[in-house]
Amino acid sequence: MSTASPSIAADPSGSEQPDTDQVSAAAPDTTDTAGQGSTDAAAADLTLIPPPEAVAEYKNPNDLVIDENVRMSFDLDDYPDQEASIRARGVRAPALAQRGPDGTIRVYDGQLRVLLARKVGLESVPVWIAPADPDIEDNEHRIERTLDQITLNDRRIPLSEVDRARGIALMLELGATPTRIAHGLQRKRSEITKVGAIGASPTATQLLGDRKFDLDQLSVIADYEARGDTDAVARLESAGRYNFGYTRRLIDNERTTTKDRLETALAYAVYGFGILTSEPDTDTGYLPIDRLVTEAGEPVTVDHLYADPTRWVVWLAVERGTLLVDTESGVRVEIEEVDWSTRGNPDAVPSEGLRHTDTVTRADEWTPTYYLPEKALPGSGFTIIAPEHDPDAEAAAVAAREQARLDRRRVRVLNERGEAANEHRREFLPRLLTGATLPPDTAAFVAETLAHRLAFDERAQVASLLGIDSSTEALVAAIGAASPNRAWKIVLAMQVAIAELAIGKSLWRDARGSTQRYLRFLAEAAADLNARTADNDFALVDVEQAAARLIDYRDIDIES
Repeated sequence: MSTASPSIAADPSGSEQPDTDQVSAAAPDTTDTAGQGSTDAAAADLTLIPPPEAVAEYKNPNDLVIDENVRMSFDLDDYPDQEASIRARGVRAPALAQRGPDGTIRVYDGQLRVLLARKVGLESVPVWIAPADPDIEDNEHRIERTLDQITLNDRRIPLSEVDRARGIALMLELGATPTRIAHGLQRKRSEITKVGAIGASPTATQLLGDRKFDLDQLSVIADYEARGDTDAVARLESAGRYNFGYTRRLIDNERTTTKDRLETALAYAVYGFGILTSEPDTDTGYLPIDRLVTEAGEPVTVDHLYADPTRWVVWLAVERGTLLVDTESGVRVEIEEVDWSTRGNPDAVPSEGLRHTDTVTRADEWTPTYYLPEKALPGSGFTIIAPEHDPDAEAAAVAAREQARLDRRRVRVLNERGEAANEHRREFLPRLLTGATLPPDTAAFVAETLAHRLAFDERAQVASLLGIDSSTEALVAAIGAASPNRAWKIVLAMQVAIAELAIGKSLWRDARGSTQRYLRFLAEAAADLNARTADNDFALVDVEQAAARLIDYRDIDIES
């Protein structure tokens, strides 16, 4: 025997409660059912045909066990009308329950009705009781029960998004496929996957209730929480809607760099070197090799390192895409060995002694810095370079080393942020060029930019055609606004492409005037788009603001 999912039927009877424990198989009237909107016309369609072999009985609500239920976020005080109806007329719509092998009767539909009946002190409520099928696994019972609860509650008092997410997460945990759940709830499979991940994440579930982020953003938070990455979860939670995409990119890149660093470090670990996960400060007990000499006063060399690698630790810094290597072998290639005129032309023949651009590719360059822990100095055969006799000179040298380290770190941190900002911004740009509405001042931005790029003779030609003075100022003053149309979008797309090609990861310090104008325009365009839509998360971040000269890059907090 299998317990079928309850179906929906119109109420056939409206019979009153009898004096005995048995009730008629006809379902009672639903007009005053707790958990159903009595003023909702759809409520009349929500009477359930009982499962096969179910027995209709009246039971004391205190003797019933409330089974696992998808609805968790509710308060009985939120249903005063239903409570008043039950107090006056009793429960009219039977709850659905299963009788277990131990005789326990577990209610799986009608939770609110039973709890409200307890609250007002009723001694009996109608219940359809079906025996649990011993041949069906418990997980399968729970999946079907959860599908029924979500579907039925949506047609009564809709579930909160939090309860829905938890219910979907439960079904996935029990082994239901996203396809099955999507079919059962009439939702898209992709939505079920996202919502299920959110429901399994305490942080994402809480934020879902707060409506601070959309489903895509919450699924990212849920993914990081599932990995146990509490730092990423905290940073994403505090990022806010408009900085979310940038923060996610930054975290993704940081985690990728950490993974790549550990993989690169394996080659050093095999020899016995210790691996540092962060660059040490000058006063943290690690001595860089440039501060050491041998007992004979000679510089420390790589041969010294590999003679006893277990004494040493290594920090690996990376520059993304700065190394030129052979496409097949990965061997380093010098830039002077490539005939760059062959780029984009596979059939081009490189000049004698040079190679085609198709034979090289960009790779990451990892630079090791070796340190000797101070505790390993005794007996190592090395000594610290004798300090200057002048204490002030030695202090200045220490300060200079620390400043150089901080400068290197600032470049590295801000380059990482610049890379993340570039990736996030370029994700946003296609949206800027879709739809029927152009960003405000598009025509002025494009025309003014082109005007600043015109050579003298080009500007003179334009001036003669327009009958104006040949100065840039006169040309800019003569530029008129145009109606949004496809041609302007193409022009804007070309201008955006030109601007983007000029931006590198060091944009925060070396942005040109054209880049400054472009980023300021983009900030205004994004603000306008944000005001008209609700499915975006773009705004200029700190490195972009520095590039636009809205802030000074030296004021950026690199510790946050």
